[in-house]
Amino acid sequence: MHTYTGIKRFVQETLGCSCPEEVFDKIDYQKECDGISRSKVSIGDRLLIYIITMDGKSDIQGVINSALERGVEERDKKGLNRFRLVLVASHPDELRSSAEQAFNDSGYTNEKTHLHVVNERDVESF
Repeated sequence: MHTYTGIKRFVQETLGCSCPEEVFDKIDYQKECDGISRSKVSIGDRLLIYIITMDGKSDIQGVINSALERGVEERDKKGLNRFRLVLVASHPDELRSSAEQAFNDSGYTNEKTHLHVVNERDVESF
């Protein structure tokens, strides 16, 4: 229950998702999947979220391109509405500008794909 509540709060408050309340009746959470340091959340068969912890040493363009390629493909294959890529960092303000540039340069962006750069504290509850 703690994980469900934390994820719901994170998606609504931190990411600003305005999905209807009933969407949150179905939450699938997978911690550290696909061999990279990330988690995956699927909300109500509508929203797919990849959460990646950035260590500051990673190739940000490569990480973002890889995550977007997989995420957009998975979103489309499952018929979901949105894909959100969340990068988690201890100092998100230092990462935000380069992350946004890499996101925009990726070739995978559209109105159904979003980037968020958040603080580690934002994901502590799950």
